[in-house]
Amino acid sequence: MNANVITWSANNNSSYLNGERTAKTIRGAARDARRYLYGELYGEGIITYYKDGKPVRQDERSIRTGYRMTTTLL
Repeated sequence: MNANVITWSANNNSSYLNGERTAKTIRGAARDARRYLYGELYGEGIITYYKDGKPVRQDERSIRTGYRMTTTLL
């Protein structure tokens, strides 16, 4: 069994990534997830990162954040 399994999921008002994608590190997950947000979600949405299935971080870029990328540790 792998320890420290990192996964992420992203969504916005009109789309949702079905399931989760994996990464080796939070940094790698953030790079891939933000690329997904900018490309597939038209630059707006919320990304949630999980470590061993528990949410540990959320990135958001929306009207609520003034379209700036914000990070919240959970």
